[in-house]
Order: sequence, then structure tokens, then C-alpha cells
Amino acid sequence: MCGITGILSFKKSDTDLNPIIRMMTNAIRHRGPDAEGIWIENSIALGHRRLSIIDISEAGNQPMFSHDQRFVIVFNGEIFNFQEIKSKLNDYPFRSESDTEVLLAAYQKWGEECLEYLNGQFAFSIWDRVKQSLFIARDRLGIKPLFYFKNDQFFIFSSEIRAILNTNLVERKLSQKGLINYLNYQTVHSPNTIIKDVFQLPSGSFLKIEKEKTIEKKYWNLTQIQKTHPTKKQILNQLKKAVERRMISDVPLGAFLSGGIDSSAIVALMSEVSEKPIETFSVIFNEPEFSEAPFARIVAKKYKTNHHEIQLSPEYFLEQLPSALESMDHPSGDGINIYIVSQATKNQG
Repeated sequence: MCGITGILSFKKSDTDLNPIIRMMTNAIRHRGPDAEGIWIENSIALGHRRLSIIDISEAGNQPMFSHDQRFVIVFNGEIFNFQEIKSKLNDYPFRSESDTEVLLAAYQKWGEECLEYLNGQFAFSIWDRVKQSLFIARDRLGIKPLFYFKNDQFFIFSSEIRAILNTNLVERKLSQKGLINYLNYQTVHSPNTIIKDVFQLPSGSFLKIEKEKTIEKKYWNLTQIQKTHPTKKQILNQLKKAVERRMISDVPLGAFLSGGIDSSAIVALMSEVSEKPIETFSVIFNEPEFSEAPFARIVAKKYKTNHHEIQLSPEYFLEQLPSALESMDHPSGDGINIYIVSQATKNQG
């Protein structure tokens, strides 16, 4: 998980973007402990917090420039097929092994059509220093978040709402639509958020700003996919390929294992494609009627994983509740559970 921020000024005023982008990027420092990068030029400022996954060297730091210095990118996510895309870009002089640079080179060659090549989870922004245009995009299913605010003076975007609010350029008013959405579904669906005038870029969409003209376009829609009837073998092969692609990493990987069908299937496939035992983590409870520990142990034993059990008590849950609520940015009914389980796993090393 990384974090991106940016602000584009339309008025070419004397507004100093330096303190604003620094406040924004500082607000999401928890998303990227490995490096911070900020770039400012005239009316545009970009910020990045990095959590190193692929090419953990400084060559992968952001904001990153294209080899000709025309394009600047900030990127959050992973491009799982970046090596395949890289093989189609033989004329680009790569300086790193990162998927970020592959994405940047793909945009330089294909423009917005580069999105058709990407298999991954991503939210990114690219500034064209020649055309003075800004391009932001989000992955097909909206796995990686991307929020924005726009008025006649500024376009502001970030991986988290808190960074946008930290500019002090946006009123902290509750969105009536967002609130109703949350009370109905325990989340707020795009393009709305819980904050008035702050929006989510919808999944499978991009937004482009050039000469103060804004274009938003849907480049992918699940409902428009041609229906097929794959065999069980084809489904298994696709699942295996998807798991294998997500295991490309220069840092250690693990898996949450509940003992249910989905996590058990993922662990089984991870074990099949990995050369060493998988690290698995299960949350267990004192109350046996709520604990899935026996099922997780069966799967862990079958696939010979290095299994870790994390026992949670009601007392621990209540202790962590204030931190979990403080860490939540976009409201979610399941966000607190994910935070507490992830925190407990982190504490295990």
C-alpha cells in the first residue's frame, strides 16, 4: 500500500503549493513508511508515500519521471503483468525493475489506451509537462482508492479523504447522499463520499484535465463483458494464474486463513506455486462456537504452511477500537475488523 496526493491550480495565482502538498502527503504517511517524494512545478504539485513491494531500491521512488522528463507519475498499487507489458516496450530505456516505470512507459507509448493492457490494482496520476495536462485513473474493480475535489481554483486528489481535508481548502461538511448511503449499506458508493463536494473516481474510470477542460470516462464495465461458460479446469487455471501473479514481490508474503472456502483455496494455490512454505495467519477466539481455528489448522497442516494463530479477546478489541476508528478514512462496516486483524498480524512480526 502506497499513497498518492496532488493539487493542480487553475488560477496561476501566488498560492504556494509547497506547504499544501506537504500537509497532504504528511496526512497519509502511514500508507508508505519507506520513502516520501514531492515534486512541484508552476501550477502542479505531486506527492507520494512509498511502501516498497517491487524493486525496493531507490530507483523505484516516486514521483518518477519518464526518460525524456516529459511525464511525471505517482502510483499506488501493483501491475501484476508488468513484465509482459515491459516486453512490448523494447524501445524504452528502463532504469529500474519497478512496475511504476513500466506503467509510465506504457502511458508514454499508448496514452489512455495503456489501461487496456493493465492487469492489476492501481490508482495513479500522470502529469504531461508539454501539454500541461493531468491524467488520473483507477483499476477496473476500484480496489485502490482515489478521491478528488474540484472547484474553479483547484483540482485536488489523494488516496485518502483526510489528505484532501488537510489542505484546508475544502469545507468539512457532511454529504447527505453519502450519509444515507452509509446508513443503508455500511459504505458509501462512488462517486459519492461522506464529505460534501469530495468524490470518488469510479472504478474502471479515468479523468483528464487539459486547458481547464475536464473529461471523465468509463474504460471498463463488468456488465459489458461477454458471457462465457468456462470449464472447471479453465476456472482453476485462471485462479492459479491470478494467485501466481500476485505473489511477485521483493518482500515476504503471507495469507489470512480462516478455514473457509475462499481463503483455503487461495492458500492451496499459493502453496502450489511457491517454492517455500507459505506464512498463514488465523484469528482465534476463546469462544469455540465463534472460532474457525479447527478448520484453518486442517488446511495449514495439509499444505504444510508456517501457521500462526492470533488470539483476540473482547478486551483487546475494545482497546484497539479508538485507533481503528481514527485510522478509518472512508467509512466501512468491515473496516474496523480488517484494521484490528491486520494490526494483530503486524504485531506478530
